[in-house]
This record gives sequence, C-alpha cells and structure tokens, in this order.
Amino acid sequence: MAARPRRGRTGCMDDASDARRPDSTPTRMRLNDAFLVSAHGADGLTREALRTRAYLSPARGVRIPADSADPALSRVSAAALGSAPAAVITDISAARLWWLPLPPWIGLHDDELPVSVALAAGPNRPRRNGVRGRRLRLPTDHVTTHRELTVTTPARTWLDCAALIPVEYVVAMGDVVLRRFPEQGELLESMTRWGSGRRGIIAARQALPWLDARSESPGESIVRAHLVLGGVPRPRCNLDIFDAGMWIARADLAWPAQKVIVEYDGAAHLDEKRRRCDAQRRNLLIDAGWIVLTFTAADLRRPHAMVQLVRSALDSRAQLR
Repeated sequence: MAARPRRGRTGCMDDASDARRPDSTPTRMRLNDAFLVSAHGADGLTREALRTRAYLSPARGVRIPADSADPALSRVSAAALGSAPAAVITDISAARLWWLPLPPWIGLHDDELPVSVALAAGPNRPRRNGVRGRRLRLPTDHVTTHRELTVTTPARTWLDCAALIPVEYVVAMGDVVLRRFPEQGELLESMTRWGSGRRGIIAARQALPWLDARSESPGESIVRAHLVLGGVPRPRCNLDIFDAGMWIARADLAWPAQKVIVEYDGAAHLDEKRRRCDAQRRNLLIDAGWIVLTFTAADLRRPHAMVQLVRSALDSRAQLR
C-alpha cells in the first residue's frame, strides 16, 4: 500500500520521500510572452514604455502584452516567471495548459482565477497576486515540460483535479487524457493506487472504470457518466450503425441489443446545415428500428431525468424481446 504523504523538515507535503526538485535552476527572464522587468525596463523597452496600456502587470516585476494571442497562457507564464525557478504549474491551471475539459463555471472569469503553483521546498509558499501557492514535493515522473512551462503530467493533473471538480467531469477529463495521450492510460490507473489517502482519490477511483478513449466530446462523456453512475448499463461509444449492410450513422452512445441510441448535441449542432443533417440521420435510424434520444447542455442540469428516460427506453425494448 502506498505511503501517506508526510511532512518534511521544511513543512512541505511529501508526495515521495525520495523525490526532490532542484532549486538551483537559473532564473529565466522570459517565458512565452511574459517577461521580467527591472528598474531600467526590459527587452529594450524603457520603464515609461512598460507603463503604457500595451502591457499588463499580472504580478509585480512581470509584464505581458495586453494583446496576447493566448491570455491564459500569458497569465500562467507570468505566475511561473514571478515564482521560484523550480515552481510547477498544477491542478486547474495545468488542466488549462493541457486543454483538458473543465466545468463551465470554472471558465466564466478566467482572468479572476488564481494560477496554481507548487514549490518543492522553502520556508514560504509562493505569494503573489493572482497566484495560489503551496509547498508540494512531486515525484519526478509526475512532472514534465509543456509549452515552455514546468507542469504536472496529464495523469497527475487528472488526479489533482479530481479533488476540485464533480465526478462526471473527472470522467470527461479522463476520457480526453486517454484519447489524446494514450501512453498515459496505465498511469491513470497507477495514480489511483499511488494516491491512496489523497483528496479526490475517491472520485478518481469512482471515475476510472468508466473512462473510454472512444468518447469524442466532453459533453458526450458527461452524459455517459451520469447514466452509468445512475445505474444504466454501460453503452458502446461511437458505434457505427448499419442497416441492410449499409452504414447509416455513428451513434454517440448505443445499446445494440435493445437498439437504443443516445445523442449529445453540443453547440456545433446549432448550425442550420448540421441540424438538417442530424434530422435526416435520426430519421434513418428510427426507420431502421432504433429509439433515438437526444440530450443537450440543458439536460446536463437534470441528470436524473436523463437516467429515467434512458432506463424507460431500455426497459421498453427488454419487454418486447
């Protein structure tokens, strides 16, 4: 059984007693488009030029362009640049860097969310405006470099976020990790063993059996999570449907034995051309004897209703067999 995290002499929480991150990394002057400034300016710019509206100061001594092409990356880079050289970007901030799905309410005000930064050692946590700092010794295989930043791996990021987001989003995030980073698949399972006693481990272990790399959208993953956690039998993801030997559709979620299909229509389905195509496709499925249920983002707020509808459809077909 994995050892529980323990406190070291510095008061840091140890993720592994033999893991140490070097603090001797030389200070960088620039990360992506964030850069450090001095009393004399920076990058050939005077102090007066840096005080114009062309630059923002998300942290003391750091500037980013006001017209940055990727404001979220700029804010994270500024936080890392203003922290100690060995700082690691973690949990929600790491998920953003990896483009992993998060609940919509987390992204409503991106510029107001603090950047999550961890340091391996030292007497103090990172303390800067816009930074949520903590001391945390991370095993070396839980950390990597991504987009010029030191960041937790996708698998470790998934485990950390499991303590911060609902379990259905833990499933959605895990699906994306499996699909985009297949080499991380075994690491997700090992994280649930290694992380015994950590916050979020219950949600991670609950989500793990339901992960599916065949899922193609977070919305589809969240619907599937609500259904299986509500007791509905596990569906097949993105199943190709044939009728009389001819391909007619690819179903988001399908129960072939009962000929029941669940579709999730996200924002992409609002396009008029896409809506006409969807209607034609559903007509073909219904004509081939399938029950087709369609859910949208509004239905995600009523998971019990989704579960009941799918159960009723499956039960109706079971009675006919």
